[in-house]
Amino acid sequence: MSVFKATLRTSLALGIGILVAFVTIMLIEQISHYFFPLPANIDWGDSTASTQYMSQLPAMALLLVLFAWCSGISLGIVSASWIARRVRGRFALAIGSLIGIGAIANMLMLPHPIWFMSLTAIVLPAVTFGCWWLLNGKKKSNIGGSHE
Repeated sequence: MSVFKATLRTSLALGIGILVAFVTIMLIEQISHYFFPLPANIDWGDSTASTQYMSQLPAMALLLVLFAWCSGISLGIVSASWIARRVRGRFALAIGSLIGIGAIANMLMLPHPIWFMSLTAIVLPAVTFGCWWLLNGKKKSNIGGSHE
């Protein structure tokens, strides 16, 4: 495979992996809104109202958000690796970092419990590294088929 084709495949794989990650998160969070619906009358610009809403959320609602983030990271890395036909550490780093930055932004905009922020700070890097490590161990099984 030429250098240009390899670079194009890697770039496309990363872009699609990022897209898969964000779509996965959006879908799981939409499903979680079915079980834990957002109030229709809340003003998200009012910090008192948003703090009150976040404080009364059950732990399961927050754990579903964390599950969505972890699923997005995992499926994004797997998708990128499958399309590129190889495991790349940069896929894990890019996708895990983007989701991590999104999680930090979310926690800065909305008040989250300390336990959730602490758990997120531990789990997201662990999932990112763990997914990369597991896929790296599968290198010998040739993830996406033959290398051309």
